Amino acid sequence: MHPPRKALEFLRWFCREDYIEEIEGDLIELFEDRYDKLSPRKANRKFIWDVIRSFRLRNIKKVDLSYLKDFIMFKHYLKIGGRQLIKNKGFSGVSILGLAMGIACCLSLFVFAEYESSFDSFHPYIERSYRVVQHTQYVDETLYWNTTAYPLAEALREDFPNLDLVTQTAGPFNKLLTVENSGGNNHSFESRYTLYVDSYYAKVFELNWLSGDKNTAFNQPYSIVLTESFAKKIYGGSVSFETLLGKRLLLEGKEALQITGIIQDAPGNSTLQYEVLIPYELFRLKNPDPASNWSGNYGGTTFLVASENQSSEEIESAIQTWQKKYLSKEDNSRIQYKLQPLSQMHTDARYGSSPGSYNISRSTLINARYVGICILLIAIGNFVNLVTARSVNRAKEVGIRKSIGSSRFDLFQQFTWENSLIVIISIVFSLLLSSILFNQANQVFSSINLELSLKWSHVGVILIIGFITVLFGTSYSALILSRFQPLQIIKNRVPFSKTRGISTRKAITVFQFMIVQIFVIATIIAAFQMDLFKHKPLGFSSEAVLMTPIPQADKTEFFKNQLQQTSNVLDVTIGSGPPMAVNGLQLGSRYRIPEMAENEGYETELKIGDDNYLNFYDIELLAGKNFMNKTPSFNEFIVNESLIKTFDWTPEEAIGRKIITNEGEATIIGVMKDFHNNSLQNEISACILINWEYFKDKAFIKLSNLDSDAIRDIEESWKKAFSGSVFSYEFVDDSIHNEYFVETLIFNGFTLFSIVAILIGSLGLIGLMTFLTTQRTKEVGIRKVFGASVSEIILFFSKEFTLLIGVAFLLALPITYLLMEYWLENFTYRITMTWWMFICGGLATLLIAALSSFTQAFKAAYANPIVSIKTE
Repeated sequence: MHPPRKALEFLRWFCREDYIEEIEGDLIELFEDRYDKLSPRKANRKFIWDVIRSFRLRNIKKVDLSYLKDFIMFKHYLKIGGRQLIKNKGFSGVSILGLAMGIACCLSLFVFAEYESSFDSFHPYIERSYRVVQHTQYVDETLYWNTTAYPLAEALREDFPNLDLVTQTAGPFNKLLTVENSGGNNHSFESRYTLYVDSYYAKVFELNWLSGDKNTAFNQPYSIVLTESFAKKIYGGSVSFETLLGKRLLLEGKEALQITGIIQDAPGNSTLQYEVLIPYELFRLKNPDPASNWSGNYGGTTFLVASENQSSEEIESAIQTWQKKYLSKEDNSRIQYKLQPLSQMHTDARYGSSPGSYNISRSTLINARYVGICILLIAIGNFVNLVTARSVNRAKEVGIRKSIGSSRFDLFQQFTWENSLIVIISIVFSLLLSSILFNQANQVFSSINLELSLKWSHVGVILIIGFITVLFGTSYSALILSRFQPLQIIKNRVPFSKTRGISTRKAITVFQFMIVQIFVIATIIAAFQMDLFKHKPLGFSSEAVLMTPIPQADKTEFFKNQLQQTSNVLDVTIGSGPPMAVNGLQLGSRYRIPEMAENEGYETELKIGDDNYLNFYDIELLAGKNFMNKTPSFNEFIVNESLIKTFDWTPEEAIGRKIITNEGEATIIGVMKDFHNNSLQNEISACILINWEYFKDKAFIKLSNLDSDAIRDIEESWKKAFSGSVFSYEFVDDSIHNEYFVETLIFNGFTLFSIVAILIGSLGLIGLMTFLTTQRTKEVGIRKVFGASVSEIILFFSKEFTLLIGVAFLLALPITYLLMEYWLENFTYRITMTWWMFICGGLATLLIAALSSFTQAFKAAYANPIVSIKTE
């Protein structure tokens, strides 16, 4: 026999302690009496009603409202902080602007680093997925390839059944796709990223299917899967994807392929970019020789997913023992297959970038975070200087509050909340600035896609940055303000000693301008390195050269004739690519002389060009002759200086010598002067020019001017030669400049953040000068009474910041030199750092700082000395 538990708990919760024993006893006694006389249900009901009736004001516990004091004081602090912001609009604006810029830069760099680190992380088996890469060992070097022999994937599937998945790709390639319309009015579209994949590809990689069956889409060789954007490009933006299944597209105007699926576009943070996916079986049918050839490297890419109990080291070891089953003795001695984690494809530049993507090193991403932290520290230091400079004006407020009983902790709380209000407003503005910065970056660099979102990584960064800013930005200034003593304030002795208070602010200013000068000097050095990339002679002429693909080889001569009849066209040549390898496209081979053994040799690049290739690009022929026979032939080579230096031949001695490559043997008929056949990050390598019938898939057109009429004339000639094909073009100069995408990204970022650092540092200097002029107002008045001129007063204050910037410059010198020397070591062709680069950076910073502080010094110099002397 027990009363209702919930009702009894409620009674004990609200009833006063001195009443509870009496009231509870009476109610339980009534309950027991009713329980015996009435039914248990009625007794329970009446007990609940008695508890409700006992809920009276006199019986209720006294509410402890002490906790509301903190809330009331919090409201008070915010109100006072808001009034201070409005009262001191100039100070508030400068503080919020400086902090907002610093937080925005830090946040932007962290989001950028997070985005770059997220490449390929969305794939389902990312922790166990690897790309099989190839290390080719020679006597004096090791070459790294992200591609392997085409048959590797199938052999791994057959001989390593314990691997969960193995897939392979070929490409991506430029392909022409034609929509067949009734009446013969066909339309053609170019796909720059056509990738051949096998049926396992959709299991290894994340593909989001909008229509079609992922289990059967790649089963038939004459199938095709389109991305969402490419499907809309062909059939219009309002097309229903379900209606596209079963439609036909012509590949290169020949093979009819049936659409079996539509998928979402590859994410921007994917190393593997594609517009069209075609079954690998079709590639095998159309290219039987390379698809079954284990010798050399033809461009196949192999991926595998290890089982959960396998390590990459175990698999690598097993593959190295197994590979001799398929490789020749010569290849087996040179080639090692390694496993590269899929998560490292984007940040490991040894193997080059995939078409449509780029590489950025992990150290660059780490340094980006460091730069963000440095800029945030500059902003926090600037904020501290501004707050402490203004604190003199609030000394009487502190004295009054302490006189009426405020503790040091209460004052610390007050100023912490006031400063936190500024930080919160700054964070809001920083989010706006970051969004603007991301939009601009996405427009300038189309390969990246930065945005702020509510995912935990972004929210976490914002919270951490806000916490650090509040912790370091408000604690020091709050401590300074809260330690004022009422007696000192009454005697007009604000506790800012010259040896203690100012030295702290001086240290902050030195630290700020040390970082600022590191940024400025580094930007100057990087600008000269970028100028080297843009203007260094490459050994060939690429000005006003337009490059366009040739979709049909049998109409090449007709197209050339049409172009030569155009007034804006100066010259035309046909080849595989420009002299410098661009877009990651390079035909590799190996060469040796007949006296060398088959397992010996050196790597070389093959350039395919016609008999006009050298004249077109103004490449000098040092010895021998040019191609004389217009009929393509593999019997004759023109080689560069780097190749003949391998054998210590002079240009004249090389003429008539035999060279053996993977493709066969030929005679050297000419030696051309070295030109940069790789980006300036690498040395000039051995190169062979061949007038071959294969791989002549591009036309190079030299224009007399670059106006729209010239482009229109070329397009008309194109349509006459390749009716139904899509005209596309690219300037060779632009392709070469795109090779330095990452370097350009870093340089533009450094330039922007240097400007921001200078602005924030200048705001901090204004804060320090405000503090100095306020503290020395009476001193300035006395100096003017004794005859000091305006220029002497300005010089008096200028000595302060000049000395600080000089100390910062001396600290920045060794740090900047070491950092930039480390960065320049990545380039084979680099500038030499000179002393005047550092001096220019220091003088530029000094000039900007002088202009920033001049206003406050000028204001102090022109103040009325009588008023200044009366200042207490």
